[in-house]
Amino acid sequence: MSRRRLGPVAGTVLAMLLAGAPAVAAPVVTDPAGLVDPFVGTGSGGAVVGDVDTFPGASMPFGMTQFSPDTTSRPAGGGYSSADSQITGLSLTHLSGAGCAVAGDIPFLPLVGAVPGSPDGASEPFSHATEQASPGSYAVTLGQVRTELTATDRTGLARLTYPPTAQAQLLVKVANSQNGSANATFHTIGDRQIAGSVSSGHFCGQPNSYTVYFAAKFDRAFTSSGTWGGGTANAVSAHARQVPVPKQSHTTQGSGVVAGGYLTFDTTAKPVVGMQVAISYVSEDGARANLKAEDAGFAFDRAAKAARSAWNGQLGKIQAHGGTPAEQRTFYTALYHSLLHPSLFSDADGRYPGFDGKPHTVPRGHAQYTDFSGWDIYRSQIPLIALLDPAQAGDMATSLLNAGDQMGWLPKWPVANGESGVMNGDPADAILAGAWAFGAHGFDARHAVDEMVHGARDSGTQGGGAPGQGWYVERPSNAGYLANGYVPNTQADSISPVPNGASETLEYALGDFAVSRLAGAVGRNDIAGAFTKSSQNWANLFDTATGYIRPRDGDGAFPPGDPLAMGGGFGQTGFQEGNAAQYTWMVPQNLAALIGGMGGRDAARARLDQFFGQLNAGPNRPNEWAGNEPNLDTPWAYDSVGAPWQTQSTVRAIMAQLYGPTPGGEPGNDDLGALSSWYVWAAMGIYPQTPGVPMLVLGTPLFDHVTVTAGNGRRIEITAPGAGDAKPYVQSLRVDGRPSTHTWLMLADHPGVTALDFTVGAQPNRSWGTGASDAPPSFGAGPVTFPPTTRAQVRTDPAQIRLAPGANATVNVLVDNSLGSQPATVTWTASSPNSGITFGPPTGTATVAAGASTATPLTVSASPQATAGFYSVSIAAKASNGAMIAKSQILVTLASPGQTIPTAYVSNYSDNTVTPVDRANGTAGPVIPVGSGPDGVVVTPNGAEVYVANNNSNNVSVISTADNTVIATIPVGSVAADPAVTPDGTTVWVSNYGDGTVQPIDVATHTAGVPIKVGANPERLAISPDGKDLWVANQGSGTASEIDTASRAVVRQVAVGAQPFGVAVSAGGTAYIGNAGGNSVSVIDGSGVTATIALGSSPAGISLSPDGSRLYVTAASGGVLPVNTATNTVGPLIATGASPYAAAFTTDGATAWIVDSGSNDVRPITVATGAVGPAVTVGTVPDGIALTP
Repeated sequence: MSRRRLGPVAGTVLAMLLAGAPAVAAPVVTDPAGLVDPFVGTGSGGAVVGDVDTFPGASMPFGMTQFSPDTTSRPAGGGYSSADSQITGLSLTHLSGAGCAVAGDIPFLPLVGAVPGSPDGASEPFSHATEQASPGSYAVTLGQVRTELTATDRTGLARLTYPPTAQAQLLVKVANSQNGSANATFHTIGDRQIAGSVSSGHFCGQPNSYTVYFAAKFDRAFTSSGTWGGGTANAVSAHARQVPVPKQSHTTQGSGVVAGGYLTFDTTAKPVVGMQVAISYVSEDGARANLKAEDAGFAFDRAAKAARSAWNGQLGKIQAHGGTPAEQRTFYTALYHSLLHPSLFSDADGRYPGFDGKPHTVPRGHAQYTDFSGWDIYRSQIPLIALLDPAQAGDMATSLLNAGDQMGWLPKWPVANGESGVMNGDPADAILAGAWAFGAHGFDARHAVDEMVHGARDSGTQGGGAPGQGWYVERPSNAGYLANGYVPNTQADSISPVPNGASETLEYALGDFAVSRLAGAVGRNDIAGAFTKSSQNWANLFDTATGYIRPRDGDGAFPPGDPLAMGGGFGQTGFQEGNAAQYTWMVPQNLAALIGGMGGRDAARARLDQFFGQLNAGPNRPNEWAGNEPNLDTPWAYDSVGAPWQTQSTVRAIMAQLYGPTPGGEPGNDDLGALSSWYVWAAMGIYPQTPGVPMLVLGTPLFDHVTVTAGNGRRIEITAPGAGDAKPYVQSLRVDGRPSTHTWLMLADHPGVTALDFTVGAQPNRSWGTGASDAPPSFGAGPVTFPPTTRAQVRTDPAQIRLAPGANATVNVLVDNSLGSQPATVTWTASSPNSGITFGPPTGTATVAAGASTATPLTVSASPQATAGFYSVSIAAKASNGAMIAKSQILVTLASPGQTIPTAYVSNYSDNTVTPVDRANGTAGPVIPVGSGPDGVVVTPNGAEVYVANNNSNNVSVISTADNTVIATIPVGSVAADPAVTPDGTTVWVSNYGDGTVQPIDVATHTAGVPIKVGANPERLAISPDGKDLWVANQGSGTASEIDTASRAVVRQVAVGAQPFGVAVSAGGTAYIGNAGGNSVSVIDGSGVTATIALGSSPAGISLSPDGSRLYVTAASGGVLPVNTATNTVGPLIATGASPYAAAFTTDGATAWIVDSGSNDVRPITVATGAVGPAVTVGTVPDGIALTP
């Protein structure tokens, strides 16, 4: 899973063939933890890779705590960048390479001297020369304080060595979680203990949330303490020794919601301060109980030794002998990263908070786990964990089943006890089936099959069950998948920036295959047969005319044009984080049928050769992207086309070029062990290609000898004398002493000890493993059937016309077969839902030669009585072979010269367009191209101009409403987010998310003025009706800024909730700030925050009715929450769709229009009744709306 904009990096397979003599073999590994470098992955690998996002701190295998430093840039998940020189805190939770901001909860920061005036922003310098890290331990000199960390399962230990001083400080930045904080508390208990809690969540902008509690104790008394809030530190007590409170009462000071607390120690005589801190997701008492259960007695060195021993116990299950020192470090570091997550979630007494919000307890001897990066880890990490530690993998599988029982659906990407729904597909199916296949049998597999079937057949269907946690379903768009055998490419979900119907179909088909495998394993043969059949649904998207998997629309048509045409977004339409070239190979359950559809082994091999011209190309090039999970399997596909030597060379090239023992030594986000586990398998020369099947496909071992001591009495011995980069090719293989030419191994056929003895060499053996029976088996359900297809397409010229009432125009209907290699006969039919528009002829048929096109004139006429508005004529077409052809549209603007149409202007983030919507007719007009990543929109009071803030091009587009054309493009600051216009129409203000400013634009001259610094990451803006005040929500700093528009100066910074986003201002000057991370709205008047309105769901946009009586809040729960502003009470949800994002009222307040960024539409609400009108389809990922007067 990646979260960045990318550019290509070239790499060729041949570049990996290294000259020189074989490397000297490394000694036998007796302390594998000593070969781990936790700093691998803490840097950037370049433009394509970006930050790998791992963390270097102390953690146990699959531990609850990850006690690790956060640096100033605070990369997503890991929180640490090797390029930084300041540390902002040592926080207790991290996720390794997550790709989105998460965790980083409860940072501690030791420093010397007075407590800073703004403790939240404090940081201390460090040098890499003073850092040390190994599994379970981390140390650094922070300013003047030597800081050492280690961990137990649920606690972290710190040994802090201060210089002699009476001002040895320890800041506890409770409200400083990486993705925003809410409801932070801090208090002391006597003079040696502290405790508190904080809430966070909203992973990748989703509705999930969690609360984590902490309790810490010290080996000596602190001399004073205090708290701070809103950026100011406040002393609470100063004492030599505080009298302990009674046991039943835990709070002595600093209670309530705060930003953090600080402790002061006197180290004049004794420089070392010892601390042990525990966390719990159950309660503060749970944290204290964990602290007691794992009490290390402040014996730091003993605890560090125990952590290292635990890691050696896990890492030592694979003994890799040989290779270079760098290869050994890379291998064992990858294995280490593979075993950090999923994370322990249950307390020492077995309690944990469930996905239903209720407390639960696991049976004694078992544990609950969370933080499953599902889409990423099912391919390679879960089989590895199941092979090495089947008991623990069994608990992980049971954890998924527990979550499914509690919220009604198996989770997809859970964080703590909140489901995020991140990434498409249904990965729990593959995780459960993969865990079982590789030896984890300690879970109820029959119950697992029941839950999997429920998710696959009921998710998203009528009567299928209530959404989990109020919004989540296991398989979005599943109704279309069940009805069509594919997901129509009509909307984006699961945080995809583009419609993702094709990739979602592939994931669901693979999930169905996983269901079939686990069902078969437990004797549910009827289910196994049905799901084996539906696992072939991938074939419904294979376009035989182009040889690629491609999306289809609701009518069954493939998109016209080049199958490899890329847009400017993060991936090609139809595919989440990727494109047709990358996803076509994601059919591990039946590569044989895919290869047949391509024209056979030679044609498929040629396609692979072209594909691997680059090894890490990113989402917008038709080549391998080794840094993203859908392509992890693809290098092994050469085994299936009779060219195993190319699997061997390609895998080795990726290993040699893209992995290494450096801060940037991975090809992308590690995604909680996904990429690292791929490397582990690849270095052993084996790989679990097909989820749910206990099968390993073969490459070439990197090491002379590998011993895998698996669970359940299994051992795998892999030998390859002389192995290394100079000998990447298999010459021959013996399996359990018998010669074999198979490029695969079915583990189920080899219980106990399995011996793989490779002979390797410098040149490829083009005869070994090339027979048809040598290819890994595929798992079909009989011959596949591909849909009829054609390269012919139908389009209109021109595609947009403007007519006055009573006028007509001629449009050519073009049947274009210029891309075709065969003649095509196409019949087209025109239709329109608008009675005021007529046309003729209504239908036509054309036979067009390959490479040619033909045109038929179509006359479009407007009735003299037709009402002004936007209209359309649809051209549907079908080829004589039954292939549906994508519809074409003629967009008609019907208006007299100079006449305008009451319009809603909607920005489409992923299309770089604005769609004008006719509010009266409910139809979309001709799209308007603007800048890159259009976000917020505003219309001037006279209705003459529309201003659009473009995130990615750092400018504002100005549209004239007279003809809907862009008349100016105004450069502004970094990441233009949202515009607002003054009531007199003279000035438009824009927020610049990237540089923390707001900026005025002169409407008369279309020029930008001087930026004004506000808080971090300013988002939505609102101007008071009198024009005097501008309010902006600062998402990154948890504040709202008030700007005097006359003096253009900030007059107030008000602390609000976590991740503020939406803003509205009443005629009386009351400001309303929507807190996306706090599930609330803050109400601000002249004295500050006067009320906090709890919503129970994460808000996005907010809009105030013209009379100020009601606030419409678009909520993650799937609609609009109306708020009565007189009483600050929240009314019943008005359901509008899964992903409502923005709202706007008409000037009379009778109607509000709601943007849904997931379903790519807008729809009206009649305010008096709450009735929701028909949806109007707009562009991709709409996120802003403004209405003409």
